[in-house]
Amino acid sequence: MKTERHHIIIKLISTEGFVRVSVLADYLNVTKETVRSDLNELSSKGLLTRCHGGAYIDIDSLDCITRNEIIHALESGNSYGVVKRGPPVMKSNVCVLGSFNVDIISYLPRLPKAGESLLSDKLLFSPGGKGCNQALAASYADSNVHFITKIGSDHFSEYASSFINASLIKSPVIYKSEDVQTGTATIYVDEISGENMIAIFSGANMTITDDEVLFQKDAIVNSDIILLQLETNIDALKKIIHIAHENNVPVIINPAPYNECISQFLNGLDYITPNETEAGLLTGINVTDTDSAMEAAKFIYNQGVKNIVITLGNKGSVAFDGRKFIFSPIFPAVVRNTAGAGDAFNGAFASELARGRSLENALIYASAFASLAVETSNASDMPDNKAVLHRINTTQYRQIISAIK
Repeated sequence: MKTERHHIIIKLISTEGFVRVSVLADYLNVTKETVRSDLNELSSKGLLTRCHGGAYIDIDSLDCITRNEIIHALESGNSYGVVKRGPPVMKSNVCVLGSFNVDIISYLPRLPKAGESLLSDKLLFSPGGKGCNQALAASYADSNVHFITKIGSDHFSEYASSFINASLIKSPVIYKSEDVQTGTATIYVDEISGENMIAIFSGANMTITDDEVLFQKDAIVNSDIILLQLETNIDALKKIIHIAHENNVPVIINPAPYNECISQFLNGLDYITPNETEAGLLTGINVTDTDSAMEAAKFIYNQGVKNIVITLGNKGSVAFDGRKFIFSPIFPAVVRNTAGAGDAFNGAFASELARGRSLENALIYASAFASLAVETSNASDMPDNKAVLHRINTTQYRQIISAIK
């Protein structure tokens, strides 16, 4: 009985990142004194770290033997080891493995040319990173989101932890690197058009380990969909995709920023969502309009991807599922900032698919969501589900669906 409790405690803490004594006592149906005794015993074995009111696992402090023992606990005892999160029905569960960056945003009268210096009218620090932005979008789209990320041990790390833990993201897991800085993004925004230029320093985002992904196996398996980008190291991506495929959990990859490693994930991939530039790099086709996007989508489909969505900025998007093309125009919007429009689209798209919506309906919802997101000042500012549904219901909108020729 005690051994089973210990397995459950390790699984819960691995999935949640931190669990309080009172929560464990209710979950296990034992007294708080029993839980404290269990936590103290596990702590004495080096399997977790005790803190006031509960416990957590600091993976960087574990040796190989201890990591293996935790992994054994995670992979055994299936009859009592599944963690159920949130309401059992209605809410969709989205798991996002991805980056957290601190965005340093300069607003300029126009984007600079090579070698040119411009005076900025406004400078902002904002939470960002494709992973975080997409996790926020899915959360605001009314999904339960399990967000796995990694930050550094620097002057940005407290800011990162505070923001993520205070956000709408239901279940954040924040690993910390002692050796590498928190990721950052330097963003230039044209105040007139809202267009942007971005330089990214990946930092700790590229140091997520196989073990750190494996510790989240329960959350991955119990998700309705997995959402990934390429601001995370390839080994972590391989691990989560392997777990997802083994358990029939669909995977979306947003191949940004573009990396040639994406080619090894295409065969059997459920969804891919490149923009026109990324689609061009994937296919060698110059994607500039709907016709060239359709050609690129067919090329990617022939590489083994089941569903392709190519976003075309203000031209909308083109999707292909092997049987039909779906052209989804943009919703009218007063554009203030396009940095994060793609992340908003992807997070909302994942949320709708996780709810069991059709590809067509998911595209409508994601397009409406993105149109509201570009009306905000920062990439991390997201509209809520009510506002999105209102825009859909009050806007004349028509997709064009055509069978494959």
